[in-house]
Amino acid sequence: MTTTELKSGEIYKVNHSRKGTFKLIVENQCDTWVTGLITDGTAKAILEENEREQFEEITIRKSLCSFVAV
Repeated sequence: MTTTELKSGEIYKVNHSRKGTFKLIVENQCDTWVTGLITDGTAKAILEENEREQFEEITIRKSLCSFVAV
């Protein structure tokens, strides 16, 4: 089930249109952004230095993602 109603502290499988697929534990959110910690996978980026891996924090735009509760 894909959702945009996210709960802090929950883990979601994220499919980001630019960064790929990874799992994220939600720490904070607003109407536009979600901030969390990657628990599995890598968030890709054009520049290697902007990629985020497991146990790194990331902020992503909700409109570019689908979320599935794990």
